[in-house]
Amino acid sequence: MRSTGTSRGVAVRRFANPQYGVACMKRTFRILLAVVGVLLALIIVAIIALPLLFDPNDYKAQINAAIERQIGREVDISGDIGLSVFPWLGLELGRVDVANAEGFGDEPMAQMNAAQISVKLLPLLSRDIEVGTVSLDGLRLRLARNDEGRSNWADISEHIAEGQDQAAEEEQTDAPEDSEDESGFTLESLQIGAIDIQDAAVSWQDATTGADYRLTDVTLSTGRLVDGEPVRLEFSGDVAAPAEKFAAEFNLITRIEPNIAEQFYRFSDLSLNVLANGEAVPNGQQQATLGGNGEFDAAEGRLKLSGVSLQAAGLNVTGSMDGTGLNAEPSYSGRVTVKRFDPRSVMRELAIEAPATQDSDALSSAGFDAQFTANNDSVQFKQVLATLDASSLKGSAGVENFDNPAATFDLDLDELNVDDYLPPGSAEQAQTEKPPETGGGQEQKEAEIDLSALKDLRLDGKLSAGSLTAANINVTNAELTVKARDGVLTIEPLTADLYEGNVRVSARVDASRDTPRYALKGNLNGLQFQPLLKDVADTERVGALANMNIDVTTAGKQVASMKRALNGTFGFDLRDGAFNGFNLAQVIASARSRLSGDGAPENGSGIGDSETTPFNRFAASFNVVDGVMAGRDLNLVTRVLEASGSGSYDLGKNALDYTVNATVPENASGKLSELAGLTVPITLTGNLMSPSYSLDVKSALRGAAEKRLQDEKAQLENKVREKLEERGAEVDGEVRDRIKQGLQRLFGGQKDAAPANENTDSSPDAQ
Repeated sequence: MRSTGTSRGVAVRRFANPQYGVACMKRTFRILLAVVGVLLALIIVAIIALPLLFDPNDYKAQINAAIERQIGREVDISGDIGLSVFPWLGLELGRVDVANAEGFGDEPMAQMNAAQISVKLLPLLSRDIEVGTVSLDGLRLRLARNDEGRSNWADISEHIAEGQDQAAEEEQTDAPEDSEDESGFTLESLQIGAIDIQDAAVSWQDATTGADYRLTDVTLSTGRLVDGEPVRLEFSGDVAAPAEKFAAEFNLITRIEPNIAEQFYRFSDLSLNVLANGEAVPNGQQQATLGGNGEFDAAEGRLKLSGVSLQAAGLNVTGSMDGTGLNAEPSYSGRVTVKRFDPRSVMRELAIEAPATQDSDALSSAGFDAQFTANNDSVQFKQVLATLDASSLKGSAGVENFDNPAATFDLDLDELNVDDYLPPGSAEQAQTEKPPETGGGQEQKEAEIDLSALKDLRLDGKLSAGSLTAANINVTNAELTVKARDGVLTIEPLTADLYEGNVRVSARVDASRDTPRYALKGNLNGLQFQPLLKDVADTERVGALANMNIDVTTAGKQVASMKRALNGTFGFDLRDGAFNGFNLAQVIASARSRLSGDGAPENGSGIGDSETTPFNRFAASFNVVDGVMAGRDLNLVTRVLEASGSGSYDLGKNALDYTVNATVPENASGKLSELAGLTVPITLTGNLMSPSYSLDVKSALRGAAEKRLQDEKAQLENKVREKLEERGAEVDGEVRDRIKQGLQRLFGGQKDAAPANENTDSSPDAQ
């Protein structure tokens, strides 16, 4: 009993001693460390020994079956399976084939030669995922769609979807209501050492469209992939479209900065190089380079591109874009610039034959710059600046409703000479070309005017031009308002200044009917006619201040039929001008001299470049009925004569039949004095641009002679009448005297004898 008490006391004293307690704790900790060390050693040995003791290739059948259950398609893992555990949990696969769907051929839908992936073990303890290099070699993916529109992966998608639905139902049934995903693994904690894909290929064949596209020799490599840190990406390969006889090599290099938590991705220093070749490629080969920077916010649905540049075929295009609402209703805005380029050089690069132009320097420089806004159904361009050689075009333009496009524009052109861009000699040909002679012969077969483009054209726009030259006619301050809808094109109005005058025109083309209809109405005021004729027809035959008006309609599919169907009115009024090339007064005088036998006058025939017929006014109006212009009110007033006229012009036959009656004033002097007061008929026939004329001076002279005879006869009659009146008074006195004498004799008056010869008086005066 004593000894026991002694032992207990010793124990109590030892326990109460702090040094003794510390020693015990140290010994216990050493034991625990030893145990843990032994366990870790056993684990490490087990991990190292596991790949040696466990061969995953022994379980290929089970692995195949598991994958087949997941995708519903036969899988063949013919290559070896490699497994590593420490310090990386790694998996290596050899050849794997996934069978194609029924009806899509015997080749596998997907296959690969080798794949490798590994995960570092220790970071998993802190819920971080560190993946090593993910490599894939020899991937082959054959995608297709049959003529019924079903793809060769549709059954896999359906099978996986069914499995996911079933798994979701089981989780909802078995899981507690307050269960949460407490795995702690997130994409933000994912790190991938690199991705390396070599010798991959993807093909797409669509039996519904006949499309056949192939992507081969694909290589994809990246640097270390960590959320929030930039990584270099390189992607290259070959693309081909055998049916289109097109192939291309491409190489893409860029830096990507992903932010997975915020679904925000940024790329910079993008460089895409493409080398295309094949029969479908102009000149058999073309090279293009694309560069730029961008940001994509998946959560906000926003894409922003900046510093975009494209070089191809001699073009250098730059721009920027901001796209919003990509998750709902996308809209885009930005700017695009095509830097100055040589159009002829670009056409050569694209195997397009550059047109020959009158101006050899034409098509030597062009450019484009504009801001744009767009959505899924429209695009608008604002602050447009387009240049072509010395011309520039500013304004806005757009297209709405891509399904049934409607174009709008409001543009201002500073200057343009259209003739510079026409084939050489076309202007001279237009001036010298004679109208076809159709009268009296069989009408030449003429092609119909194609107005099919108007059927679906929807247009609403305004165009102004500071200076515009076409067909050698120059107009300034031109303004045009044009609309097109439902096959009807209207121009209302077109206004312009030209040759010191101005013009206002409205026009309408109705192509909605089987036979197109046309209408034209316009007024021209204060035009200097001579420079216009010089520019249009290279002639100066008429010079005057001109006013004109036209209001006509027509219909037809050919120009000839349109001429025959022309109806309306036309008129002109020329003031203070001259007809050059002939002197009307001299022509009449010359004809009179020849008829009278006097020979040619000293002043010539009146025909020649130096001859002219000045006039104060030359005016006429015409009614147009079925292509025939008829008028009866032509009026010409010159310093030496006046003229009136009537007749017609058949547009369809290009036949002129007009008579001008030139009247010589009563007070005419000089070479027309002998024709004073007479009217000389002048007949115009033939082609309008080069008519034939004839003067009926003989009739005028015959009329003059008859008039002179009448005048002389009247003068003679007057003289005889005056003489008779004078002698009548004398005879009357003598008769009175003789009657008186006779009465005196009869009634006993004077009885003197009468004179001896009284009864024989037979003098003329007595008679």
